[in-house]
Amino acid sequence: MNRGDVAWLCAFCAVTAAFFVPESRGAILELTKAQPYPLGFAKFAILATMGELLAIRLSAGSWKRPAGFLRRVAVWGLIGVLVTLMFEVFSAGVRSAIAKGLLWSGDGPFSTVATAFLMSLVMNFAFAPVFMVAHRMSDTYLDEAAAREPGAARLRLADLIAKIDWRGMIGFVILKTIPFFWVPAHTITFLLPAEYRIIAAAYLSIALGVILALAKRRKAS
Repeated sequence: MNRGDVAWLCAFCAVTAAFFVPESRGAILELTKAQPYPLGFAKFAILATMGELLAIRLSAGSWKRPAGFLRRVAVWGLIGVLVTLMFEVFSAGVRSAIAKGLLWSGDGPFSTVATAFLMSLVMNFAFAPVFMVAHRMSDTYLDEAAAREPGAARLRLADLIAKIDWRGMIGFVILKTIPFFWVPAHTITFLLPAEYRIIAAAYLSIALGVILALAKRRKAS
């Protein structure tokens, strides 16, 4: 374990402690209710960026700041805003569909779990693939923009599309992580009170970073 590992762990523990100490947790939850978008931005900008740095550490073997670091932080923050909205849209939409008989969630204790599962299932199959492709394109753009010579022609959409590993994107990221990671993980997330969901989603981004890093290392070996 080197200094970077210790620094990352200390930062992770400090952020996590803020959600467990009653005083700070109460303040965060109140702010989340009052200002959901700014808090969604902040949670993802911090935790998802930490997840991305950890993924680089695991795949490359050392701590490195990715190209366009501040832009990536901003992108993660905007993702937090989008996820905040999507959680509400799909939560309310699935409940409405159940009430109209378009979806079935059963009765009793099973209904709560089934409803959360349906929210996760619909959100991840309707929204997640488009979101994941858009995020991969933004990452690719930042990587390519950092590597280009000054004065080079602007990157075209066709250039970005050609740079993406579509086999890995579709075969692993979409067809494997969505049904086997995101659907069960977000089922648990939707079982939480609404004010805790974005916090849980931000922590899940760290877990996914670890999964993707391990998959990348396995592919390289």
